[in-house]
Amino acid sequence: MSRRIMMNRNAIILVIVAILIIVGAAAFMMRQPANTGTVTAGDTLLAIDNHAADHQIHAVMVIENVSKADGTLTNIYADSWIQPGGKVQMDISKELGYNGSLPSGTSFTMKMWCDPHGNGTGNATLNMTVHGGTADKLMDETRAYLLTASHEFYPLSSITSDQINTTQDPAKGAEFLKGIQSIYVELLITVNPDGTVTITQLTPPVLCSLAAGG
Repeated sequence: MSRRIMMNRNAIILVIVAILIIVGAAAFMMRQPANTGTVTAGDTLLAIDNHAADHQIHAVMVIENVSKADGTLTNIYADSWIQPGGKVQMDISKELGYNGSLPSGTSFTMKMWCDPHGNGTGNATLNMTVHGGTADKLMDETRAYLLTASHEFYPLSSITSDQINTTQDPAKGAEFLKGIQSIYVELLITVNPDGTVTITQLTPPVLCSLAAGG
């Protein structure tokens, strides 16, 4: 076989390999899961930050008697794990069927229970921020609610990522609440005309032995 024929064959092989690599990479990218952290611009969000460096936070929230876009009332139950220095957020507008920010003046009560989980001994000092609003207003710390409280550590969880699950099913909500038992706080959240939210403490952080029932 002449040298020119061999060179042409090698060139063809290289082109085929390059095409296969490009097609394979495109197929791989198409199989990648959607980014679950994305939110819709203009929607009303609620976020919780864990500022502590020595423990995870297991936080369960119940948003009570909030109006859906169709006018009916519902409860939203959320179960979250927040790593040291981590954050979770939920899209309340999407949960309630709204396209964009919740109507100005919308208000609802949010009950929240928090357990600290870590490898330490003694007491953990919870250091959390609850804040909300549209995405461009979400980090307005002047309207945020800072929750600080001390409680004993619970064993470190095997969960190693920030995550949050929401449901409007009371049975699943009861499962979220089962077993959580330390810090309880109750907040009133009101949506403002500019897309921010105002958070008012109704019940200060207290120790509780049973989450279900408030």
